[in-house]
Amino acid sequence: MGAADAAASAALDTAAVARRIEDLTVAAQEAASGADGVASQARYATAATVAAAASAAAQVAAETAAAVQTKAEVQASNVAAAAVAALESIAVDLPQDVDPAWARRAASTVAFTVAAEVIAQAQLADDAATTVSDAVALAAEGAALAALAAASIVGGAAHTAGEVAREVANSSREARTASTAAVESTARVADLAMRRATLLHRAPLAIELGEALEQGQLRLHYQPVYSMETGALVAVEALLRWQHPTRGMLPPAEFLDVAEGPQLITPIGDWVLETAADQSARWQRDLGERAPRMWVNVSCEQFGRHHLVGLFKQLLEEHQLRPGSLGIEVTERQLARRMDDVESDLNDLRDLQVPTAVDDFGTGYASLDYLRRFTFDEIKIDRSFVAGLPAPVNTAIISSIIALGTSLGMSVVAEGVETPHQYDLLKALGCGFSQGYLFHRPAPADALSALLRG
Repeated sequence: MGAADAAASAALDTAAVARRIEDLTVAAQEAASGADGVASQARYATAATVAAAASAAAQVAAETAAAVQTKAEVQASNVAAAAVAALESIAVDLPQDVDPAWARRAASTVAFTVAAEVIAQAQLADDAATTVSDAVALAAEGAALAALAAASIVGGAAHTAGEVAREVANSSREARTASTAAVESTARVADLAMRRATLLHRAPLAIELGEALEQGQLRLHYQPVYSMETGALVAVEALLRWQHPTRGMLPPAEFLDVAEGPQLITPIGDWVLETAADQSARWQRDLGERAPRMWVNVSCEQFGRHHLVGLFKQLLEEHQLRPGSLGIEVTERQLARRMDDVESDLNDLRDLQVPTAVDDFGTGYASLDYLRRFTFDEIKIDRSFVAGLPAPVNTAIISSIIALGTSLGMSVVAEGVETPHQYDLLKALGCGFSQGYLFHRPAPADALSALLRG
């Protein structure tokens, strides 16, 4: 089980404690009696972090369980002690930056919850106690990934754990509040652990992706765009693929998110643009005026510093591409992230007669504002609307986009067309162009070349 799963599981156990909190007053009194001893021992732990808070709580649980004679309670104590040892070893290498006030609050809420969980389950049965002790250890693993160390407040955090136990004995209302806070705290730990686990999982893939670019493992496939009036193949969209040495051909959804940031996405985006320009030049030499327009997706990281404009100037001159034969697609989300850089570059690209299209139209937050601020040649209706046909709401949205694009002098392309019924509806609504599996799946350049010649 991973760290994120462990923390999430611990959060569920914590919620169960909240439902049983009314029955824990007597057990909490026993926990309070051992809290002072725990505080003196906790100076060797990193209790300022959430991980150390769980450690202090596990020690409180061990003190409580040791006072009871049944086999189940003894087992709970042993498991809690093992969790303490594991946490102390994990905490050694954690960084030192932390917010002390936050750490004390987290220590208080999480410590009470974990202690109460072990107490409650120890009273129920041997199997239940074992389950809870496992949850303590797994919660520690998740907390250790997300926590930040500050050894200077160890004693205070451990003392807070004891105070929480006393508060439980004195007030069931306060206990419920503490338990609810523990649920929220553990959920935050789960979220942080999941993010950390995701980063740890993505790091090796990012390294592999960088090597793939250097070793020539990236590929471009091309998907045709057809005129709905004439049926002619008028354009293609270049789509990135990764020929992974062990996993086979991977679509961008499997790897492109790890390339976020200029270190990877910019060189990969440049490679895509250079490769697409080269293929476009080949088709122009082979097919002349019948060569399709080439559309390339660009990332917001490629905008700014005159980088994208400079690359286009170089490629247009190097390959002697005819005006309007190589265009770019940008999404609404990319427009929102770097508005000023995008606006400047789009204006310069228009001076170079580079066509521009807004992709996934209708899925952002300011679609109409982008059409007012920028001048595009094409709108691409997001596939989610096409998939929803013939539902009245999707039909109305698509009809409105087609009318809007047509009135602004833009071509309108429907993406993700997969059925004849969708095609017929789009044509009846006045859509000019379509793209999707109904016509042709993305394919290597050789396959598209044969299609174009035929």
